[in-house]
Amino acid sequence: MAAEGGARLTPTLEAPGTADARRDWINREYLRLTLALLATPTTLGLAWLVVRHGALPFGNVRSAALTTVIFCLLTIGLVLYVHRLPLLSFPSLFLAVTFLFTCSPLILYLFEGSDAFRSWEIVDTQGILKGMPVVMLAFSSFLLGALLLPTQILALVTGTAGSTAGRAADITPRFRALRRVGFAMYAVSALLIAASSLAGGGLSFAVEGGYSAYHEAKRSGAIPQVVGVFSAHLLPWSLLILTATSRDRRSRRQVVLLAVLFILVMLGVGDRGGPIATMGVIASGLYLVGARIGLWRALAVVVLIAFLIPTILNLRQVPISELSGSTFANAATNQVQAANTFGDDPVSGFLVAMSSVYQTLMETVNVVPDIEGYHLGGDYLASLVVAVPFRSIIFPFFGAEIERRSPSEWILPLLHPGRRAGLGYLQLAEAYLQFGAIGVVGLYLIIGWGLTRLWRSMTSKAPDPRALAFALIVVMETLLWVRNSSTFGVRAVAWGWIIVYVIPALLTRKGPAEPPRVEMVAVPHR
Repeated sequence: MAAEGGARLTPTLEAPGTADARRDWINREYLRLTLALLATPTTLGLAWLVVRHGALPFGNVRSAALTTVIFCLLTIGLVLYVHRLPLLSFPSLFLAVTFLFTCSPLILYLFEGSDAFRSWEIVDTQGILKGMPVVMLAFSSFLLGALLLPTQILALVTGTAGSTAGRAADITPRFRALRRVGFAMYAVSALLIAASSLAGGGLSFAVEGGYSAYHEAKRSGAIPQVVGVFSAHLLPWSLLILTATSRDRRSRRQVVLLAVLFILVMLGVGDRGGPIATMGVIASGLYLVGARIGLWRALAVVVLIAFLIPTILNLRQVPISELSGSTFANAATNQVQAANTFGDDPVSGFLVAMSSVYQTLMETVNVVPDIEGYHLGGDYLASLVVAVPFRSIIFPFFGAEIERRSPSEWILPLLHPGRRAGLGYLQLAEAYLQFGAIGVVGLYLIIGWGLTRLWRSMTSKAPDPRALAFALIVVMETLLWVRNSSTFGVRAVAWGWIIVYVIPALLTRKGPAEPPRVEMVAVPHR
């Protein structure tokens, strides 16, 4: 049957559920635009409050803390709901880590009152109050950054999240080379740690003196820097590379087994940041390459991480030589007398373990900009020096000497005069230290947009395993950056790109083509 003008009508078939998915997408787009309109004045209002160096308009700390916690949780829920993000997505991991490091002391205060800060050497109530709008501004800016991205039609991407990047990608020479690089990095790291320990260095310090002896040896140079680099960075990166190149259940089990060995080593030296971040990103990567990690398994990973955080902190007080079943049980139940969490229940112990770094934000908003001026991006620029490959060779060759003082070193005399080691630093405090409210808004807008866009890129199609490996490295270092300086993120971009892209390309580079062989054939004479 022809339509007017002689054009033939061709019937179209629509897949079942596609119309419902499109209606759902339209509704979520309306919600996204509405939330963006609401989040913009909220972000501007919080920014104005931070510029004025003010606190929330409440008469007591409890009301301000409750408002901050509810606001941050609501922001996280909106990001996940609008974009339909799973618990193990990149934005989810980042928001969860940021929430725990910024809101744990506030939650603890709601439970215990002023006793929540009993382990802090300096407690400044005004600094705590002034830090809360900065925390809310970061979460509001992240939400606004995520809302800049349109939502997806879920029916069109059904089955892509959790699809295997390895199975979809052909087994190319560079794919095999990248996996060999991952195994080689893990093997070299393990051999270096073992050799250094047998020679009286490395883990031997933790065996005799525990966490404090091990890290004092690192600061004094008793442990070679190369050993520290391999154990703290290249070893976990190797696990992420192996995760990205996993193609089947057997290879994924290999990753889990190797990760368990790595976590046990880090437990021995009392390091919690590296293994905790690595566990979360490995779980996210396994989800992306096809592992069946549903809601309950994701929650099991979260519970395991929550259990390990105070446990590792408590084990720092015990040398490896004194570890036993009873000492591990005491650490898991907060019965180590020298620890800050002694006598706490599991929830309080977890919150105490996550709370200390808030002190850096408390003191930063107290002295900046009244006593200490904004650093105007100087710390970010200085961190670029750390990321320059082979800088220890290049700079002395040209006679260049670059001194870098990290924000954690800057804040240490203010919080703990006379100490050699501090609390690290808070990413949020560093952003405020550079540009104030503008720095916080700008940084978390970029992170909110970037992590959401990166996750979508990894789930919308089967990515190149090299791209997935590089993404996992960047995400892990971004999680570590939450309570550290910007050096971590910059180093990941520089060295991660070299390891993932440059080295496999060099290993698979073809030599010059051989000239065609000419064979002499004898022709019988007639």
